[in-house]
Amino acid sequence: MALVLIPINSTMIAVGLAPIAHGLAVPVSSVVWAITAYLVVMAALQPVSGKVGDLIGHRRLLFTGLGIFFVSSVLAALSPHLWALITFRSGQALGGALVAPNAMAIVRSLYERNALRKVLGTVSMIQGLGAAIGPLLGILLIHFGGWPAMFWINIPVILLATLFAAIYIPRDTVRIHHHIDYGGALTLALFLALLSLSVPRTHLAHAWIVTVPLALAVFGVFVWVEQRVQDPVVRFPLFHSAPFRSANLSILLSNFFMYSTLLFMPIYLKEHHDGTALTGALLFVFSCSMSLMSYLGGILTRRLGGPRVVLATFLVNLLVVLWYIGLLRPEGLLYLAGGLFIAGAGSGMGNVAFQATVLEAAPRTMAGVASGIYSTFRYIGSITASALIGLMVIHQGLHWGILVLVAGLGIWLSRGFPRQAGHITPKDSSEASG
Repeated sequence: MALVLIPINSTMIAVGLAPIAHGLAVPVSSVVWAITAYLVVMAALQPVSGKVGDLIGHRRLLFTGLGIFFVSSVLAALSPHLWALITFRSGQALGGALVAPNAMAIVRSLYERNALRKVLGTVSMIQGLGAAIGPLLGILLIHFGGWPAMFWINIPVILLATLFAAIYIPRDTVRIHHHIDYGGALTLALFLALLSLSVPRTHLAHAWIVTVPLALAVFGVFVWVEQRVQDPVVRFPLFHSAPFRSANLSILLSNFFMYSTLLFMPIYLKEHHDGTALTGALLFVFSCSMSLMSYLGGILTRRLGGPRVVLATFLVNLLVVLWYIGLLRPEGLLYLAGGLFIAGAGSGMGNVAFQATVLEAAPRTMAGVASGIYSTFRYIGSITASALIGLMVIHQGLHWGILVLVAGLGIWLSRGFPRQAGHITPKDSSEASG
């Protein structure tokens, strides 16, 4: 219940941009900052959140995140002007950044190998359904309660999540010795925020001229700090593990592919099949397919192994590129729905293999930071796709070429996944724990 808050609040607000702009008397282009701020904060803070959870307790951080999400949702619903809304929307992202990696770390602490993959399949399915129903739920809430209702709906979900977490989630193990790397946490968050803002956008066309040098400078400071502290936020030897490295890069590529479809199709449908209801219905097909295949992908991963499932994931994505090429000619609804169903399957199939591999490639004591890094790679894929979608719409050949490149890199990365659940070579394990 805690994890489903994040995808619902990511997709629900997309249908509320115009009503929010009208209610606050600002341009729709300005309201887009409410989405941008949410993505940037989520991407920047999750590794830090996971690391702090590893040190002081994941259950504690989960409750803290739910509390911040609660307060931010109430204040967002009462926002009198745009910048207040953006501020409290960022507060929601802060709460979500505390919830996501620590919730997954709790799952990692309770389950092993095939059982872990089974549970992750269920979690991925629920998150996919949350993303799927977000726009439909948003439309209903706006119709009956106006745009603030999109924030009020979080309140009962948070209260129930808090109640059940208090009853069922085991208390944190007391950690006698812990040290929080505040310098590393601050510089990493600042670097990821600058990196997220460095990808060109139409409303920030030249921002990269300033943000890229700043990001590189801050990253240098971060590396310098991490080499001099006893308990760093990120242990770089984690990336010496081929499974850990491959899984994080794969989720970046997979999420890039997914968001490319989610953002491209509304533009295409507006030009060739005018109708908001049709767009919503077709994207619902995509999201439901992704959710279903997330669950089935967990079963396939347990039976066939990670490399085969990851390979199949990106081969399906190559098939989707051929479907895109077929869109050059006006096509019927069956062709559109079938292609989006296949695209959704490709976006969901590998999720369990990616996430389980990341969690198993890191020691249990580092499950929080591993989950945070994974979530950040996923958000970087989303942000990059949203930034490049304008170019991909204008230049169709470039669009296909980028997607082929992404799928090809994913196929190559499939070799880095362990063949059996929980199987990490001794070399990888020693380096990760070092």
